[in-house]
Amino acid sequence: MQQTVESDRTLLVDGPASVQVVSGKAEVFGYQVKQTARILVREGKRLPFFVLEKAVFDVSLGANASIEEVVGSTIPESWNKPLEAVLSVQKKPVIVLLLGKIDSGKSSFCTYLVNKLVNEKCRVAVLDGDLGQSDIGPSGTVGYALASKPVRELYDLKLENAFFVGVTSPILAIAKTIEGLAAMKAEILERLVDFVVVNTDGWVTDDVAVRYKTQLVKELNPDVTVGVQVEDELSSLIANLEKTPIIVVKPSASLKQRSTEKRKSLREMSYARYLKDAKLQCYPISQLVIEEKSALPKNEDAKKGLLVGLYRSKFLGIGVLREINQVRKALKVQTAVSAKPSRIVIGKVLLDDKLREIQD
Repeated sequence: MQQTVESDRTLLVDGPASVQVVSGKAEVFGYQVKQTARILVREGKRLPFFVLEKAVFDVSLGANASIEEVVGSTIPESWNKPLEAVLSVQKKPVIVLLLGKIDSGKSSFCTYLVNKLVNEKCRVAVLDGDLGQSDIGPSGTVGYALASKPVRELYDLKLENAFFVGVTSPILAIAKTIEGLAAMKAEILERLVDFVVVNTDGWVTDDVAVRYKTQLVKELNPDVTVGVQVEDELSSLIANLEKTPIIVVKPSASLKQRSTEKRKSLREMSYARYLKDAKLQCYPISQLVIEEKSALPKNEDAKKGLLVGLYRSKFLGIGVLREINQVRKALKVQTAVSAKPSRIVIGKVLLDDKLREIQD
């Protein structure tokens, strides 16, 4: 169907959908949409198309998708303050850390910031620390990408490297999550970049979360820290980070809350993306270094389907442990990785044969 939208209005599109600008001008988080491009909006995601010049959209909606037209831009004015602060830092690279609760729009702000920096001809790296809702790399990992041009969403960026944590919430692996983010930051700093934008998970409100985020801030030592705050949910964390100035911004007006089931569905789509065309590979145990070995099933009747991380000199990808062959002393792993790993890290996420999460 076609939808005509006047200038200075926003078309909100909830996926699964595809959108093409037939005429006029529109942008998504600072990314100017080309008229020849058809933009896919993933299930469980929403993209705001801000109209700069009266536009005609061709929209195809999937099941449960929807569109809504609102007046003005959904980008808050407050988003410009951290942008100015980031650009004013003299040293390079500049480390920018984002904080905010679940579904506060951290990824939206991150996308906007990255696009603005790229438009300034800056070299930008994005480090995604949201284990459960990772846009860069599979769920259960922290990974980074390099941005050389504007993007519609962080999901469009190509994974450079990742650190496999093996869980979908830092609650279960605080030290390992921090270790992974610190390792990826150190690797990024060896690249020629001007800015490193670090997105984090949405665990911020209880005492343990505050201690975790405080420790993370200390480890990553950002030059600019930004808090996306809906109400006052960051107040305890801000008070605890009294020596770290935090620029607080409002969430996007296009903010949409997602159910637990929808977040689970997005994780499963992430596994499917990185396990596309996966095959069953057999790896002799004698040729592997196995980390988190205690998580391995103890016998043939034990649950299988554990998510695993495969490494050689660096992260190769993920797999799913499907069998432990006691006779051949080998692991059978479903993976899209063709190279033989020298190291396997055993995770704690269980997946069935359709790559759906199993509650242990």
